[in-house]
Amino acid sequence: MLRTAERATLPIFGGAEFLECLKKLISVDRDWVPDSTSSTLYVRPTMIGTEPTLGVTQSNSALLYIITGPVGPYYPTGFKPVSLLADPTYVRSCVGGCGSYKMGANYGPTIYVQLDAVRNHNCQQVMSEMLTSRM
Repeated sequence: MLRTAERATLPIFGGAEFLECLKKLISVDRDWVPDSTSSTLYVRPTMIGTEPTLGVTQSNSALLYIITGPVGPYYPTGFKPVSLLADPTYVRSCVGGCGSYKMGANYGPTIYVQLDAVRNHNCQQVMSEMLTSRM
């Protein structure tokens, strides 16, 4: 999260304090933590800029929050291996891009090919390729 905040030019926060807040949240939400080997507590930290302007620019203020909730297996097959589609036609990141950071922009390009993988290739997931040479 700290690396991503820096790359997205969002305000930097205290990593140790964030972990303490996360621990406290999970303690508060402990009744949601499934007592099962087939489910878990989903933890999604999120940070968004809250600058009171509209534009593509650095945000000097941000909201850092965490969403939690109990979840079961992501795929109908449970916790067994999944079939992957690896198609170099579709690229989600490239050298110098933000593919190594946790950003929403990294997921958008996979939605179309994910549907193609399920509908046309009998695959459950997409292995997003990285373009390794500069264009």
